[in-house]
Amino acid sequence: MNNSAVSVPIATKQFVHLIEFLKEMESGLDPVEAVARAIDYWMENASWKAEDLLQEDAPDPSRGYLWKDILLPDGTLVSMSYKAKTFQARVAGDEFIYEGKRTSPSEFASAVGGGKVRNAWRDLMVKRPQDLRFRRADELRRKRRGGLSPSESGS
Repeated sequence: MNNSAVSVPIATKQFVHLIEFLKEMESGLDPVEAVARAIDYWMENASWKAEDLLQEDAPDPSRGYLWKDILLPDGTLVSMSYKAKTFQARVAGDEFIYEGKRTSPSEFASAVGGGKVRNAWRDLMVKRPQDLRFRRADELRRKRRGGLSPSESGS
């Protein structure tokens, strides 16, 4: 197997807790190796504990992030492709989250676009919990406004 690696974002607080736990246990295990072992352990056990380990947290339908006049329900995924890479944010409760931090769709699009101002309506793809596929944010906005383009609706 090749030794290439990928980065998997986890909350800083969770990683710090892991480091503290390893110190408390007087383990010399590298925290990154501990994460890799935890993933292996999880996969080995998921087949016979599927109900516990593979169950997704159900989104709360009463919560969501209001983006202008569009409600992005809890559990919504938002993605943007830039320079052949795809980046993803999500709605957790009432917050729009990217890389573990609260942000906005506009700030997410700008961050992914290298700090340049981007048109989030045009650049972001949205998949709400009830959707089968990602849809351009502007498509959701046009549908909400009855099919009018932004210039036709006065925006």
